[in-house]
Amino acid sequence: MTTWYLLRDLKPRPGAENMAVDRHLLELTEQGLVDAPVLRLYAWSTPTLSLGYHQQWRRTVDKEALTRHGVDLVRRWTGGRGVLHDFDEITYAVIAKMAAPFSTRLKQNYRLIGEALEDFTRLDTSPATLVRDGERPEEVRRNRHLPCFASLGESEIEKGGRKLIGSSQKLGRNAFLQHGSIPLVHRTRVLEEITGTQVQMEGYMTSLEEHYAAADLPLPPRAALLDRLSTCFARRFGISFRPISELGYPDEAEVARITDACFGQDEWTFRK
Repeated sequence: MTTWYLLRDLKPRPGAENMAVDRHLLELTEQGLVDAPVLRLYAWSTPTLSLGYHQQWRRTVDKEALTRHGVDLVRRWTGGRGVLHDFDEITYAVIAKMAAPFSTRLKQNYRLIGEALEDFTRLDTSPATLVRDGERPEEVRRNRHLPCFASLGESEIEKGGRKLIGSSQKLGRNAFLQHGSIPLVHRTRVLEEITGTQVQMEGYMTSLEEHYAAADLPLPPRAALLDRLSTCFARRFGISFRPISELGYPDEAEVARITDACFGQDEWTFRK
């Protein structure tokens, strides 16, 4: 049986540090120091709006609203649109070489990971499904400054036409990083205010809490959800996990260096 590495990052981290860990793991994979895919599950110590790599912050962020709601701001290494991360969220990352079962084709990687995420959200009486094609109105799809959860991309997870899990990806040197947000609850009003959007986000996004409620089920505890998520990846990919700590990673000194040099710098966050 193939083995992947698992990093169940139990200590919530600030946004810049979370982005630094993902980049650190991608660089280790590119260098061949990590020789198998990594599944990282993590949390946020502070509510944080993460911008996509190419987003223009002036057209995406209301800085006064960020301060008013106590929301930090960070720019991701991956593309896509703004995501509000919060305490009530599970964030996942997959870091892997572009080798079987993955490839250099971004869409294939999205689909394979999306199938594991679809398994995670499968409730018999209230199914969530993998998106085969985006189904948003043209004005929503073309406005790159709207939040991530306003659009439905191929191989993302939706429930009743509303996005349940949003993901973004970066292709590196013979390796890739994909990470995504799985909100347990959503804060649509705060998201609307900090991004200045006039779109009513409740019509476009949903949460695990609502998903389970529609099936007349209580939302499981976070620990149980983390177990379920890693189990779904293991079954879908036919793998077992070993802790990446066996390799001595992540290297917290290197995470701190990347945070200080990149994701914690205003020059990075406000560069576009």
